[in-house]
Amino acid sequence: MSKTPALETRQLVYAVDGKTILKGIDLRVEYGEVVGIMGASGSGKTTLLKCLCGLLKPTGGEVWVEGVNIAPLSERERMPMRLRLGIVFQYAALFDFLTVYQNVAFGLERHRRLSQQQIRAIVRERLEWVGLENVEHLYPSQLSGGMRKRVGLARALAMDPHIVLFDEPTSGLDPVNAYQIDRLITRLNRELNLTAVVVSHDVVSLMRTTHHIAMVDAGQIIAEGTPDAIRHSEHPKVQAFLKMASAEAL
Repeated sequence: MSKTPALETRQLVYAVDGKTILKGIDLRVEYGEVVGIMGASGSGKTTLLKCLCGLLKPTGGEVWVEGVNIAPLSERERMPMRLRLGIVFQYAALFDFLTVYQNVAFGLERHRRLSQQQIRAIVRERLEWVGLENVEHLYPSQLSGGMRKRVGLARALAMDPHIVLFDEPTSGLDPVNAYQIDRLITRLNRELNLTAVVVSHDVVSLMRTTHHIAMVDAGQIIAEGTPDAIRHSEHPKVQAFLKMASAEAL
């Protein structure tokens, strides 16, 4: 176990408009680990993800990214740390007016001093990593939901992030495509030692992709442990969530 974790929150608090959404979250993500954050809609898990990547500034506590507390930093000061993180948004957030190639190259062209030949090589390699060859010329509207998710991941990986954050990676996908995304996350973790945080309400997905799961309820972590430990948790809210998720999967 690394002395300095990849990501860590200490008593993280986030409040807006008089409502406290996160209430003292303590979370630790080691290098090479895939950590899942599960919970019902409105539990605070997406807000937690946005605090981890610096999109939201906490109102209390600390957020450590590779040994640097980004919580007190200004927007400008957080930017270099944010570039160490890859973010795969729920709906991929691709630019509709750009081709697949242009979407994946977007960050490279703006934040890296590379030749067009170097950018081309990186784009093609990252698309190969996610199993998408010969699609550079297509537009997002010409892709399936699963393909768009994979392009979003290729775009994140193009920047060589130290950590990748996934927001509902299987949301809106059929079981076959969801399984493909899960296998992709697992393979990249195995082959690249990918460090990842996966925010999802998809229990089946989290159980087969993560090393560690934290369940968030009403802005607090109420249970955490290995997938097996969560599966056998005696916490009533955890069991209720697992049963509800199992029923929805049928």
